[in-house]
Amino acid sequence: MSRPKEVDAKVVANIIRFGGDIDKERPVDFFFYFPTEYAACQVEVKLLNLGFSTDLHYLDKNKGWSLSANKIMKISTDRVYELGLWFKKVAEEQGGEYDGWGSPI
Repeated sequence: MSRPKEVDAKVVANIIRFGGDIDKERPVDFFFYFPTEYAACQVEVKLLNLGFSTDLHYLDKNKGWSLSANKIMKISTDRVYELGLWFKKVAEEQGGEYDGWGSPI
């Protein structure tokens, strides 16, 4: 099931509500989980090729690997939603999961 667009809209609305200016570029973090290091690295390479900074960590044998990707960018509900759809697809192709995004105010 796809992540509802309303979830992204609420995050964007909260950034605005607490004084964030979405017309300016800001750091945005995206979060993924994978069962194996190989699967995480396959997605990490795609993200690096698109200009994201990444951080890969082993959690434990039950939780697998955590991958975060960061990029300075302007945000909008549509933009993060469309990125999320693509992130979900590439994560699932490797048996992983896209877990959402965040950005400081």
